[in-house]
Amino acid sequence: MKKLLTHIGLFLIPILMVWILAEVFYRTVPNNYSYKHKQISNNNNDIDVLVLGDSHTFYGINPEWLSLKTYNLANVSQTIYFDKLLFEKHINHLPKLKYLILSVEYTTLSQADNTQEDIWRKYFYHTQMDLDVPLISWYNPKKYSLALVRKFDKTWKSYKDFRKEGSLIGCDSRGWGNTYLSTMDSLEIQRVSNTTAKKHEDGSMDFSLNSKRIQEIIDLCKERHIEVLLVNMPVFTGYLDRLSPEKLHKIETACEAFESKNPNVSHINFLRDLRFELTDFEDPDHLNAQGAKKCSLLINEYLEQKQTD
Repeated sequence: MKKLLTHIGLFLIPILMVWILAEVFYRTVPNNYSYKHKQISNNNNDIDVLVLGDSHTFYGINPEWLSLKTYNLANVSQTIYFDKLLFEKHINHLPKLKYLILSVEYTTLSQADNTQEDIWRKYFYHTQMDLDVPLISWYNPKKYSLALVRKFDKTWKSYKDFRKEGSLIGCDSRGWGNTYLSTMDSLEIQRVSNTTAKKHEDGSMDFSLNSKRIQEIIDLCKERHIEVLLVNMPVFTGYLDRLSPEKLHKIETACEAFESKNPNVSHINFLRDLRFELTDFEDPDHLNAQGAKKCSLLINEYLEQKQTD
């Protein structure tokens, strides 16, 4: 029996060591989640504009080009579910907030909870952004250990990326995703547009749950005299043409309804804006740094006009 226990112990020691090392890595190396949490928690007294949303606003709205003090709290694959949790957590600590920019993209209103996009991210929101995430049960061991959240190959890749780049933070001090610097040629972006459009089609036209969340965010802003700017971010025309016209129309109608029913809501639709060209895109549905500057300046122009009205 003693010999068996010894063999079991020798087998478990390497596994335990890998788990400990992975846990220390996730707990000590800053990433977008931990870095943004630190930034928004410690530098929030003078923020006039807060940006929420997924990768479209994360890469597409650069606070550098807005006149008002802006922080970008968007993140890759961040859903309305987490936008709402983040906003509710920080709103009472943003005394100067005048505007909230919230993106509404093709997947935003129909996105289901706890699907592949947030199946692992929810634990990082909980642990590294100090969010109480109802999707996570108290008895789930992943709630207490980030090393259990991702497969080993994903953790190993993150470690190699850290060794190569020296950081896992993919944004600047104002929260803007500053790593999208290139573009595709016309043939490549057309090809990728088809794949991307298929990936983003969830087949759902049920907007009820996420529309309710957006309205609750709007109501919270209304109580605090905060203006809400709903933005449909620019996308490449080849990608847009491959999306469901019926669903696009319903999305635009929903945004217009938010605007008409709420005096503190404005809607800007960049989806078919011809000012955005091929060279403004990193890929079919994300702006690069040049496109982000253009988009940010247009939003800034709109906000400046709002302040003079």
